Amino acid sequence: MCSPGRHLTLVSVMLRRVSLLALAVFVVGCGGAEAAPTTPTSSPLPPPPPTVAVVTVSPTTGSLVPGESQLLTAVARDAAGTAIAGATFTWSSSSVSVATVASDGRATALTPGTTTISATSGAVSATALLTVNEGGLIAVSGGTVTALNGQLRLEIPAGALTAPTAFVVRPVAAPTPNARLLAGTAVAITPAITFATPATVRLRYPTALAADVVETQLRIGRLTDTTWQTFAVVAPDRVNRTAAARVTGTGTLAVFAPPPSLRGYAQRRSFDIGAAVSVDALRADSTYRRVLAEEFNSVTLENAMKFGPIHPAATTYAFANADTIVGFAVANNMKVYGHVLLWHTQQPAWLTDGTPTRAFLLSSLKSHIETVVARYAGKTTSWDVANEMIADNGTGLRRSFWIEVAGADIIDSAFVWARRSDPNARLFLSDYSVETVNRKSDSLFALATRLKAAGVPIDGVGLQGHFMLPTPSAAQLTANLARFAAAGLDIRYTEIDVRLMDGTDNLAVQGSAYGTIIDACLAQPRCKSLTTWGFTDKYSWIPGTFPGFGRALPFDQLFGPKPAYLTLRDALARP
Repeated sequence: MCSPGRHLTLVSVMLRRVSLLALAVFVVGCGGAEAAPTTPTSSPLPPPPPTVAVVTVSPTTGSLVPGESQLLTAVARDAAGTAIAGATFTWSSSSVSVATVASDGRATALTPGTTTISATSGAVSATALLTVNEGGLIAVSGGTVTALNGQLRLEIPAGALTAPTAFVVRPVAAPTPNARLLAGTAVAITPAITFATPATVRLRYPTALAADVVETQLRIGRLTDTTWQTFAVVAPDRVNRTAAARVTGTGTLAVFAPPPSLRGYAQRRSFDIGAAVSVDALRADSTYRRVLAEEFNSVTLENAMKFGPIHPAATTYAFANADTIVGFAVANNMKVYGHVLLWHTQQPAWLTDGTPTRAFLLSSLKSHIETVVARYAGKTTSWDVANEMIADNGTGLRRSFWIEVAGADIIDSAFVWARRSDPNARLFLSDYSVETVNRKSDSLFALATRLKAAGVPIDGVGLQGHFMLPTPSAAQLTANLARFAAAGLDIRYTEIDVRLMDGTDNLAVQGSAYGTIIDACLAQPRCKSLTTWGFTDKYSWIPGTFPGFGRALPFDQLFGPKPAYLTLRDALARP
């Protein structure tokens, strides 16, 4: 049994413990001591991400040109059709050579073709079909469009466009029938616009051309509504078969061959239609150059190859003028007739002054021929080796200083030296007033047949043909041609002109005369060529040589075709 004293002691102890516990609680509540650790309660799990049920790409198709880009967008949706915010996509192109696509969905076109652009989110994908067309994107600063495997090259200069432009190129059939449009050359370039400044277009043309198509005459046409506007080709590239021209805009473009000219019709019958060329006119007059190249397929150097002009001093040759004409002819695919090696006039003073000896003349002529003929070998197709050797009265050889000092056999030697210097050139003996059977032509015939019989390398004769009205009849011309042909000689009309008296109006009669001359030549198989001495009255030797006469050539002073031109063209055009 517990005593009262012990009971009080226990009560006091318990009261102290309660007080201490209360104090501890108070101190903890005031932050004075660390709370005892407690067990955390668990948070609810986040909801699972939405499942991608479908992906869509917009737009589903696209059309670009190389260099152009387009932004595609993709959307992912759940099974309920709700767009999933924050969905990520992986982009890819089925043909990275055609177009690539960036991580943001921007597709960039590289080369013509098609490719499928895919956007994938999770395990779900969607696609868009992208077509890259032939063409190109050109900035305002300019650039080049190359298309259709090189069929078209469009060079657009800075400033031609007012805004960046995507050009689409496609081949087309000729939209408007035109017999002179070259098959397979037409292309359509869209958008059809007009340039602020002209651009250069290059189009490929066929390897095989009709016989009457002259490459230097090719044009590039631009179709406006139903009318073709044509542009002159700067210079056809006959190796790569491309024609280039400056054009004013896009649209439908094609290569054209203009209606056949003298040259076109002549080529169709393998005939040479030529003109004597003035180097001064060639250098100074662009119309002269254009008409010459369009209408004629051969040239004769009017003065530039004559002895005096090309060999002015014993040890000096002046080739610049001849080089200019020959270079023009070669560039325009024209034959070159060399004129002339042995002649009694336009000789340099160093050759004729004093008392030249036979040995000196032979040596000088031999060196001259070897130098000049060799220089142009491969470019000249023929030479007038000896010119105007017959006396005007027809009684034999002209008594020139060549014949008086060196002897008649200098003619034989000139042909031999020319053949050695260029074995491929055709060699001719030419003269004037020998177009019909007469005393002078008899002497020319005798000289030509003697040379041929002696084994001298002569290929033919040149009948100059400086006429005035009335001209010989067809029968007279034909009879003379026939005897030279029967002797095995080729024949050429080398210096045709028909001069008219000032103040007369005989252009129609002149035209008929030209027709008679060319008809006689075309009827004789061995008559291979007709050359007019000049071709425009603007540059003619006639007024200065025959006062009171002029208008002798097929084109007038403004390069307009005269009746003479029309009769030449019609004769060449006949089957």
